[in-house]
Amino acid sequence: MLKLVILSATLAACAVTGNALDRDTAPHAKVKLDLSVAGEGAVPVSPSAIEPTLPSVDRIANQVRARLGDTATAELSLCVSPSGHVTKVELARSSTFDAFDTALLRDAETWQFSTMPGPASVQSCQRATIAYRSR
Repeated sequence: MLKLVILSATLAACAVTGNALDRDTAPHAKVKLDLSVAGEGAVPVSPSAIEPTLPSVDRIANQVRARLGDTATAELSLCVSPSGHVTKVELARSSTFDAFDTALLRDAETWQFSTMPGPASVQSCQRATIAYRSR
């Protein structure tokens, strides 16, 4: 079973509790991203991911396991526009396996997020730790 977890902290002044992506074992499994904010009545500070997937990473899952073991971890810097499009994704910390890092960046670039109010020039940027796990 493959499991993907994203933990992140916002780069802005606001904080989020953490982000989690979970993969099911079924083909075309969906990833769940939780960007909830701590506390009752709190207003979201980050857009919500809309069905993010990792097809490029899934294609090399056996190589990832052979090279990095049951868990591959990397850290991304990710910026999203108010329209919900990823505007910038960079590798902040490598997994030490270039093929995994490249596939992860390719997949993250395609993610779509919910829209947020604000001018198009303002972006929501976060740093996310991504752990791709196989059980």
